Amino acid sequence: MIKSIKLCLKHEGRVGGKKKIAFKAGLNVVVGPNGSGKSSLLEAIHDCSDCSRQNSGTKRCHYFNSETMNPHRNDKYFRGIHGSIIKVRAMFSSHGETMRDVLRFIPIKPGDCFLLDEPESGHDLRWIIKIREALDMLTKKKCQIIVASHHPVFWKDAHIVELKRGYVEKSLKNFKKVCRYH
Repeated sequence: MIKSIKLCLKHEGRVGGKKKIAFKAGLNVVVGPNGSGKSSLLEAIHDCSDCSRQNSGTKRCHYFNSETMNPHRNDKYFRGIHGSIIKVRAMFSSHGETMRDVLRFIPIKPGDCFLLDEPESGHDLRWIIKIREALDMLTKKKCQIIVASHHPVFWKDAHIVELKRGYVEKSLKNFKKVCRYH
């Protein structure tokens, strides 16, 4: 599990000047407007040797964005029989169905951390809810999830990391306004 990350100077500038960000067990959701550094934060956690991660227990971290989730562009998670099944199914499935299959077949160990960059991208509400349900199942298996997302479906019962103060409150107000269509 990742307890916190102290950002290097490069990433500190990309993530709104924040120096250290703390995370909790279970579901963590990084929120903020476009350009606030959500994706940069996930990349820093996953890949920056100049940033300092404080871990507890296992250090296995799986990073998924639209490229790494595509079984035809990344072989790391798509080997063996399960990988072959996902690759074939992905030719005839939507992005959401492929994501569901990927999350289902990845070898998971308690303490693993999953970094997901806007998993709601390109999905209708029904699929976003299914993705959230899959993430909840992973947390029950003692995995940590860190999601960069704009979607309120991910916010309920999650540890929220706001990159811009007041973003969640303002977004929920706006969301309620646009949902009053009747």
